[in-house]
Amino acid sequence: MLSKYAVFEVSAEFLMDIAKEVTSSPHPLDKSILLDSFDKNHTYTSSAIAQCLQLGLFIERNGEYLPADKYRDLIKRSDRTQLHLVLRQALQSYPPCLLYLDFLSKGYPSDQSARMTAGIFRIQSPKERVEKMFRNWGLQTGLITSDSSGKLSIPEGEKGLPNEYMESLMKALRADLQAKIFLIETMSPSAYKYLDESDIEIDDLSDALVNYENDPKTSANKATQVFEHFLFKFGEDIGANITKGNGIIEYANIIQAERSSDFLVKHKHLCYGIGGLRLMAHHDPDKETSNPWIFTPQGAIISTLIVPATLRSIYLYWTEKKQEF
Repeated sequence: MLSKYAVFEVSAEFLMDIAKEVTSSPHPLDKSILLDSFDKNHTYTSSAIAQCLQLGLFIERNGEYLPADKYRDLIKRSDRTQLHLVLRQALQSYPPCLLYLDFLSKGYPSDQSARMTAGIFRIQSPKERVEKMFRNWGLQTGLITSDSSGKLSIPEGEKGLPNEYMESLMKALRADLQAKIFLIETMSPSAYKYLDESDIEIDDLSDALVNYENDPKTSANKATQVFEHFLFKFGEDIGANITKGNGIIEYANIIQAERSSDFLVKHKHLCYGIGGLRLMAHHDPDKETSNPWIFTPQGAIISTLIVPATLRSIYLYWTEKKQEF
């Protein structure tokens, strides 16, 4: 399988200069306009465009570049000295960089973290370039800090932010990164790679972890929805006729009936529990009582944490026949 990822040698500042122009334009821009907008050689600018697209800082449609909904407002309102925070947000949503940060946070040196990441995601770019750019971008955006000996680490906090808005943004970014690293550790890097290959993002899971106290029901809904997407894709990949069903409980019944060698009865029972939580969080009112379910923070955090744990258990049994939970 060819990798969908590549890493280009481009400065963090120039990435955001390109993103700023695309986002600030009232109309789509084609590549020739971007090539002529900067005093850089065309190869370097083309690499920056490709990296911005990889990071989702803007999108391409019919050969033209348009703002990405996720970052449009933030890029527009940020001045040049604040744009590194937008790049930070994009990097910690970029699966290869996120896995590199996870390895780094576990004590692996930067070069080893980059090699393992490049191997898992089959990144064809030179391993030295992957390490250099993830390290440089991480340092430039505050994702990574370096002590006097050159040792890299994931910082606990940042100081000297210019205003209250940026302080709130940085707090949210720190919480999001911590949640994503925890989720990767819980579900395992190999299961995380499977989700990424299946185009299932963990943003909703990390959001559920961060906001379970403030918005319990929404958090439970987001977490169980991620699991529903996973179970459907898993069913497809192991050859179950998953399209006959609708929702987690029906998917689990089909998979266990048709592919019992890859999916245990106990896994089906776990899916029943998550399926019940999904119905409670997503469907109102309850058919039995005609009243909606109220989620407490305790219920929301349990609903969220059971998802990566069950996902890991199902994936490990499928791929390695390990019975772990």
